[in-house]
Amino acid sequence: MKAIKFFSVAIAMLFAMNASAKVFEDNHFMVNANVGSVKYPVSSDGAFGLGAGFQTGLYENDWFSLSWDVLHFEWNAPFDSPADLDWLNFKTGLRAFSPSFANGHLRAYTNFDLGYTCVLAKGVVVDFEWDDDDMEWDVDADTKLKGHSAFGLTWGIGLQLNKKISLGYSLEYDTFTEFKKHFATIAYTF
Repeated sequence: MKAIKFFSVAIAMLFAMNASAKVFEDNHFMVNANVGSVKYPVSSDGAFGLGAGFQTGLYENDWFSLSWDVLHFEWNAPFDSPADLDWLNFKTGLRAFSPSFANGHLRAYTNFDLGYTCVLAKGVVVDFEWDDDDMEWDVDADTKLKGHSAFGLTWGIGLQLNKKISLGYSLEYDTFTEFKKHFATIAYTF
């Protein structure tokens, strides 16, 4: 709850900082693909994901640019069990960009998104059992996927080429499974 209050205050301060700033004039759609890993408490699996979102420019000056990821939808799953475990994310957040460099072709970015994560899992996943060797959970072959609500966050850093193609790293976390997901991300903004 503190994070939501902080995010709301940050947005309000942004609007109050400069009345002459261009606000909501720079709108973009973004698609992304992720590949990386899901880190369980005692092991990890390869993972992948796909996403799409809407972004609008909030503020720009000589030192940095700030955009709002208005809504970003993303689906992630482990490589070996996408039919047993999936994450559906609906998030919003801020994305800050550095000034352009390398003859105006590159700029660095960082993003922080918060929102809703639906964890789709087969079997009883509320009671995870961890031992020294591997993760064990009760999965019944006839059980359908069940949705579990969670708070999720994403933090990322990277480089953007010509304000179109982004390459970076993102860390995702949700409060239901408490797994950390590490992804190499490629995105295209149009």
